[in-house]
Amino acid sequence: MPLYLLPISGIYGNMQLTKIDDRGRILLPKGIRDELNLKPGEELFAMNAGKDTILLRKVNIKKMMGNIIEKIKEIDFEKLELEVEDEGNRIARKKYPKIFS
Repeated sequence: MPLYLLPISGIYGNMQLTKIDDRGRILLPKGIRDELNLKPGEELFAMNAGKDTILLRKVNIKKMMGNIIEKIKEIDFEKLELEVEDEGNRIARKKYPKIFS
């Protein structure tokens, strides 16, 4: 029987008991898989969110990589190279003022 959580900090949903097996796997209860439309083979990010809390987030790696590739296409690498060089020079002048005076 699922427990239903009251909304706390924007988190809603049902909570069901599950266990970790001897190989470290966690079986997500069917109700949760159905509610989130999780299918076999789908990928999830797992994150330690505190002393006794684990967060799982459904991700679409293919879509994420596509978004990253599109963002990379927008980068002006010549401008970036000049900015990195300028910043390196600024740090070097600050750290070694006698050399650059």
